[in-house]
Amino acid sequence: MANNKINTVSTKTIAEPPPPSRDSLEIYQALRKSEERYRELVEHANSIIIRWDQNGVITFFNEYAQQFFGYTEDEIIGRHVVGTVVPTSESTGRDLRPLMEDIGNHPEEHRYNVNENVTKSGRRVWVAWTNKILTDDRGETIGVLSIGSDITKQRLLEEELRQAQKMQAIGELAGGIAHDFNNMIHGISGYAEVIHQITDDFRITEYANNILTTAHHAAELTKQLLTFARKGSYQLTECNTHEIIRDVCAMLERTIDRRIYIEQQLDASRPHVMGDPAQLKSALLNLGINAKDAMPEGGSLRFSTSNVSVSEEITISDFEIAPGQYLLINVSDSGTGMSAEIRRRIFEPFFTTKESGRGAGLGLAAVYGTTHLHKGAIRCRSSEGQGSSFDLYLPVIRDGAGQPRTGAAESPRERKIRIMLVDDEAIVRSYSKTLFEMHGHSVETFAAAEEAINHYRQHYREIDLVLLDMIMPKMDGQQLFAFLKRINPEIRAILATGYSMESKVQEILADGILDCIQKPFTYEQLQQKIEKLVAEGVLAEP
Repeated sequence: MANNKINTVSTKTIAEPPPPSRDSLEIYQALRKSEERYRELVEHANSIIIRWDQNGVITFFNEYAQQFFGYTEDEIIGRHVVGTVVPTSESTGRDLRPLMEDIGNHPEEHRYNVNENVTKSGRRVWVAWTNKILTDDRGETIGVLSIGSDITKQRLLEEELRQAQKMQAIGELAGGIAHDFNNMIHGISGYAEVIHQITDDFRITEYANNILTTAHHAAELTKQLLTFARKGSYQLTECNTHEIIRDVCAMLERTIDRRIYIEQQLDASRPHVMGDPAQLKSALLNLGINAKDAMPEGGSLRFSTSNVSVSEEITISDFEIAPGQYLLINVSDSGTGMSAEIRRRIFEPFFTTKESGRGAGLGLAAVYGTTHLHKGAIRCRSSEGQGSSFDLYLPVIRDGAGQPRTGAAESPRERKIRIMLVDDEAIVRSYSKTLFEMHGHSVETFAAAEEAINHYRQHYREIDLVLLDMIMPKMDGQQLFAFLKRINPEIRAILATGYSMESKVQEILADGILDCIQKPFTYEQLQQKIEKLVAEGVLAEP
């Protein structure tokens, strides 16, 4: 029997991977949940989160970014940042394309930047960005993660603060220039008066009159500068603004293009304010003339009034308004309007869009200063092709709270008195002595407070009137007056000032100064004040 050998062939089976352990399953689920939470956090974060590659193409745009910029995810993914959320240039003129290219190539050098952005609707916004490099597994840069915060409101507030500081600095500069220029004009007009007095030559008289006229125009310019600088000398009385507006409208109707229709809607039940009628009239006239220039082909100019109540302190432009009752005067036109850039600068002195020779650029600057002096506020609203509207807020007064001041009748006869004049400007001292003595007054002049004090201590009984300059080195006019008053409590003095804020003038008058006179003044103006004081019995005729 044959033996049969049976060969057995073994088959190797491939084992399936073992089911995941409980620990690894938990890790996987935790990672997935973490990723979901991260995505949910990024999508719903109250920050703008954008991811873009080195070429500037947007690859991720979170939900907040979509709401902020107005783009859906389908509209924005795959598009370049420049031309969508980043304008090619800011409103300031800065080209943003090189910046975005540099951030894409060297994000580590731009970890933080601020730039202007634009929404889908075209609205300009300011965003503060933090940028982080995105790398691949090999550590090579593949893009940028940018997280942004909307700082538009902060930027506007900063801009308003900068504008307010700039206007204050310009005001200080304008005030200083106007004060020094006033003294020069004072000397020019003074000596022109002297020439006019001593000559019988018709031609010389005519030349002197021309000098006086030119000096008067120069003085008007400095007055506008001083008003802008809030250093104009003025005294407050009760004003009916409706009467002022009617006068302004009547004046404009006689002088401007008849194709411009002037309308009045005076609805305020309480139109009275404490103010300087001449300055308020000048401010409204300047607004009317400014509107006229914006309507070369004709149009409509409207003056309206209403009463408004302010319950808490607010800021209008760079003016702070205290709680209370206010008169709102609106001056609006249908003219060409202004761009945002021009609107930001309209109250700066010497800024003008008019052709050379058609304006000094001081009209609206003077309106700005008048508003400050009257503790009010002014706001301009305008856009190109849509006309302009100015809102002027002035605090109202209770009925009968103030009464206009009236002066005593002037004596027609010129009185001769003994004057002590103190002024640090040599030309003012020189011409004043010459001119006043030509009219029979006795005049002693002094350049500094110390020598004036020594003279007054010895001769105050012989001096009828002291004429003091307000702004002098070491000791100003108010301080010098206080010193002289200790020597003679009955001192009679007038303060000559190139500028002085209303509060300062009222303070000086309360100290006992008889009156204030605005530089540059003519001899006739000074003589009128002297005659008034004599008529009132304040100055006795020697």
